Amino acid sequence: MAETNLAYVSKGKQNKIVSMFLKAALLATTLYGSIRTAETAWALADIGVGIMVWLNLIAILILAKPALITLKDYRQQRKLGIDPIFSPRKLGIQNADYWDEEYQHNQDKENVS
Repeated sequence: MAETNLAYVSKGKQNKIVSMFLKAALLATTLYGSIRTAETAWALADIGVGIMVWLNLIAILILAKPALITLKDYRQQRKLGIDPIFSPRKLGIQNADYWDEEYQHNQDKENVS
């Protein structure tokens, strides 16, 4: 799982040195957790969860504006009686490649019908 996350963060570029460091760090933490007291393991777990919470809060703050724009557009489409379709380009949302393609696919289907 950590290697998959590393590949995502490095945009698919394989770096064997970083991967080996990651593996060594995971083995070291496993060894450390097995020979130390449970209190130490729980303290480390609490620190890890705390870090994840902060990272998620930062991500939520970054994504709040596009999410609120999207919610407003959704509600507006529902009010008009339209079956809501998410179009990131129309809303000015960047890097939503899948949704751009999906929107175009839906538009093509509508034009054929």
